[in-house]
Amino acid sequence: MKKKVLLTTIFTALISVFTFGQTMSLGSDDTETNQYSNDQIATSIKEILNTTYHKDILGDEKVEKDLIIVLKNDGQLTSYDLESLNQKWNIQFTDSSNNKMNNQFNIENAILYATSTQKEIIAANVNDGSLYWKTEIGMHNEVERRYDINGQHLPIQGNLIFLASNNKQLYAFNKYTGDKVWNYKLQFPYNNYTPVLNKENLVIPNAPYVYSFKSQTGQPIWQRGFGNTPMYSLMQIDDKKAYVASESNKVYALNIDDMASIAWEYETEYNYASLDNNTILDGDTYYFAADTESKISNVIALNSNNGELIWKTSLNNEEEVRYFSKYNNYIFGFTKADTNAFFILNSSDGKQLKINQPKEKILSNIFISEGNLTFLTKSYFVTYNLKSGKYVYRDIKLEYEINDAFNLYFEIVKAN
Repeated sequence: MKKKVLLTTIFTALISVFTFGQTMSLGSDDTETNQYSNDQIATSIKEILNTTYHKDILGDEKVEKDLIIVLKNDGQLTSYDLESLNQKWNIQFTDSSNNKMNNQFNIENAILYATSTQKEIIAANVNDGSLYWKTEIGMHNEVERRYDINGQHLPIQGNLIFLASNNKQLYAFNKYTGDKVWNYKLQFPYNNYTPVLNKENLVIPNAPYVYSFKSQTGQPIWQRGFGNTPMYSLMQIDDKKAYVASESNKVYALNIDDMASIAWEYETEYNYASLDNNTILDGDTYYFAADTESKISNVIALNSNNGELIWKTSLNNEEEVRYFSKYNNYIFGFTKADTNAFFILNSSDGKQLKINQPKEKILSNIFISEGNLTFLTKSYFVTYNLKSGKYVYRDIKLEYEINDAFNLYFEIVKAN
């Protein structure tokens, strides 16, 4: 297993205010747009925003035909007809490389919101790929040639879209216009996980910190430090608690309305839990997948109320989990292994089901629809029926050079 760099030297030098267990209250109560921002006048060439308008979002747009939308590593968004698998349209980001950096997209009604790996955020119509608006972070040809946008899913709440970037900024954009509504400059540039939201709060990890904001106004509520230990994991949230895992061996539940006081913590058996995006919160259960120093991947279920262990299962191969999700009574995903990678567990007791493996390696997320798990391989659009345990393979022409083990994100969009 490749260990993430802890950046201990950098953290030790820069973290002078917060240590583990300390929390700071930030801001006061008001609703004026962006009044809480600590960086209202962006001066860096990597922070300056530019929005181009193409046409209005009316709010009554509908999906006209069943589609597959695929985000590829080379910066292409491509639509395919679900019935014929013929390509319908293609959007090419102008600033992406061959590393998608785990970005996804979000679809609301017939509007697709997506981001590139460096500076572009777009709103497009799923039926024909036409643009409504494009917002750019940073001036043309001036953004450093690194990956500024990583691991972002563009969550939507009300009229806002949320994005965190490696220019240290957390943004809320108007979903109809692409204009910035509020922003806040975080301590570190390591915004590698998307913000999570409940009805009122937005919570996000930022290296050794976790921040909480009022989502609609950007009002900062608290900032909790964890010493020099990065909190590298996709957070989960419910009405009362936010759940985060460290890069080492701890999982925490933080009380959102009590200044991030620790409700409970769970210590993994091994160091370097490396949860990454492998976290799920479903009702009273928090699930995560963690590799160990011996490269054995464990899937663990905890009681989200008190952090007590419900079950732990070691997978049948010695590779890290690359994708992790839940549907009904199933936990499923796949590991980095070349063979025997696809797995399904019973979510109640962790028992691993015996399943046949697909005939090609999985290259995408796994989409859930009507009792079927669907995914993309190099040659096929694959459907796995949970009840029958059988695969259906359909040829699909991705017109795309496969150069990584996990590099496609897709969704199936059904007509309204």
